[in-house]
Amino acid sequence: MERARPAGYLHTGLDRYEIFDFQEEGLGKLKSFIKRKKLPFSFHVPFLRPSYFPHHGVTTFFLNDDPNKRALSFKLINSTMHYAKGWKADFVVTHLTWMEDSQNRQKVIALADDTELRFCDLADRYNMPINVEFGGYSGHFHEPEQFVDFVKDHPQLGICIDIGHTFLISGIRNRNFFKDIETLAPHTKSIHVWNTKGLDHTKKHNHTPVHPSQKTEDGWIDIKKTLEIILSHNKECDIVFEYNRTYYDNIPKEVKEGMEWVKGIVNRT
Repeated sequence: MERARPAGYLHTGLDRYEIFDFQEEGLGKLKSFIKRKKLPFSFHVPFLRPSYFPHHGVTTFFLNDDPNKRALSFKLINSTMHYAKGWKADFVVTHLTWMEDSQNRQKVIALADDTELRFCDLADRYNMPINVEFGGYSGHFHEPEQFVDFVKDHPQLGICIDIGHTFLISGIRNRNFFKDIETLAPHTKSIHVWNTKGLDHTKKHNHTPVHPSQKTEDGWIDIKKTLEIILSHNKECDIVFEYNRTYYDNIPKEVKEGMEWVKGIVNRT
């Protein structure tokens, strides 16, 4: 298959960064920047795109019928955990489900149980927390309660709520978005922040930076309400703005305004 181009995203957060899908040649500049900033950071699987993984970085096969594809995802998360330990990242984020999940419900549950045990082992072995990003565009593992059950019995496992994806999945699954957020929030340790008006809007614009001018009556997600619900359960959630660009220090004015707006919400909650 044709190799997907690595994204090479350094996502800015509130007093932190998250690193996703880099190539070897970009690591020098990245490492220098991180060292200079002296802020905490996390890795999103894959940290480094290896030659054996030609798929888009968001692709995961943990709940896939093909054992060879599944082995690829475990190899990738193990590699990311290894680098996270070496670079002194403070946690790793991974997708559990992404588009190619098994359509056999019984098999999905068995694969999820096995994946949970192996994630626990990885977290223990590297002494590194793993935040499982809520997902479920396809297959049978898409309910908030399933993700809660996946992480609740191990202190090193937690949930990453991606606000945009959670909103889209709730719509696709005909569920109440805020009810899903309420279920996930007590076990949430990190948040990906971006905005959307729906699936068609996301297909056109991908991850839209949040801004206080985005009104719910125009179809935007109520970012303020969403953050308030999550933070009422865990004020210490790590917040990352997951946008389509790597800015380093060149963050556009309007994007900065949205980041400051979110910072104000966090400080008041």
